[in-house]
Amino acid sequence: MYDLFIVGAGPVGCYFTQKISEFNYKLIEEHSEIGKPVQCAGLVGEKIFKYVKKEYLNKIDGAYIHYRKDYFPLRRKNVAYVLDREKFDKDLATDLEISFKERFIDARIKKDRIEIRTNRGLYYSKYLVGCDGACSMVRKYVTEKKIKYLKSIQYTVEFKHEENMVSFFLKPFSWIIPENRKICRIGVISDNPLRDLHVPEGRIISRTGGLIPVGLLKTFRDNIFLIGDAASQTKPLTGGGLYYGIKAADIAGDLFLEDKIYKYDSEWKKLFGNQIKIGMMARKIYERMNETDMEKFYNFIKKNRKKIEESCDFDKHSSLFKILLSSPETWPLILKYILPF
Repeated sequence: MYDLFIVGAGPVGCYFTQKISEFNYKLIEEHSEIGKPVQCAGLVGEKIFKYVKKEYLNKIDGAYIHYRKDYFPLRRKNVAYVLDREKFDKDLATDLEISFKERFIDARIKKDRIEIRTNRGLYYSKYLVGCDGACSMVRKYVTEKKIKYLKSIQYTVEFKHEENMVSFFLKPFSWIIPENRKICRIGVISDNPLRDLHVPEGRIISRTGGLIPVGLLKTFRDNIFLIGDAASQTKPLTGGGLYYGIKAADIAGDLFLEDKIYKYDSEWKKLFGNQIKIGMMARKIYERMNETDMEKFYNFIKKNRKKIEESCDFDKHSSLFKILLSSPETWPLILKYILPF
């Protein structure tokens, strides 16, 4: 019998497994190799390097914010980093025993163990860990809550863009992230991303896309727990999930080593659960906002860009919300969309 049976060898699953590797574990991955397919923009803030080696393709010194035909810059040195996601994933998997092309099918909770069935056979474990992404098969054993999904698509394209600046477009939310001067990741989140993604002329190097779960979930039950996208540990406004997922994996690993894994759900929510709550509120406002109000919001950000450059946190979207709430100018706009909640 295993101590832990871990489903999913993405970056979150591998990071967690590295933390608990002294125990008797089994780590399975449905794909044939690590790092593919990549379903992530790979743009992260400085804080993630508290947990992982500081390697990246490009440093980012700010963003151009676009709405309709207007745009303006927000600048801050080294505000973000562009990762080589395939290399990032493979580095985290170093020295781990991984069973590839093995797919989780179902589980049964017994009195003193969990019975787990895959396409390879039957296993028994004290704990089952779902690190199996947005469409997690393990999730249903922890929560029956209906999941809200964002739809996204991203192309990597040969396209010239200012090397150390990203571009964000407000409606629909889309991005241009340069890997270097000649190659960019161009993506969008919308109800119909295939329709809304505008790819410039240039050789398409790769395509990726998928669903992004957002919102707070229960993440621990009956010795089964969820980490990363499986736990909906993502930023609801932009869809980013790598930092939250790695941070949650670190918390889970420490608690498991201390024999306190039962505290996992409450502990990670203490640290960034409120960020997800605020992010969900911001997303609901964003989705309901009409074009006139979006223009007012854009103009407020443009007018207050110095304050935003100085005080906004890449990994805490609540920092932008605080700036909005600090100005009476935005109160009617925010109340208009918050009151229906």
